[in-house]
Amino acid sequence: MNLKSTLSAVAAAAALTAGALGFGAATAIAQPPPPPPAPGLGEPVPTWAPRKPAENWAGQPVVWTSAWGGRWGVWINGGFIPLSKNPVTNGG
Repeated sequence: MNLKSTLSAVAAAAALTAGALGFGAATAIAQPPPPPPAPGLGEPVPTWAPRKPAENWAGQPVVWTSAWGGRWGVWINGGFIPLSKNPVTNGG
């Protein structure tokens, strides 16, 4: 084994180890939505909230969450599916 291939192997191993330990380029990680206060109940709806899009969706009650500026959606398997835009920024 020559010096060049040995150094390449060592560098590759070091890069894999550093990646496994979380070193290197920082990655942006989105914050997960907060869990619902109680299964399917949602949060109190503020007076400025847009009209509720539906009572049920995919067999689940449509609820309000204050996450991401507030929006309507459903909780399914611990994940929130938004059904409305952010009323503050009118965005997704």
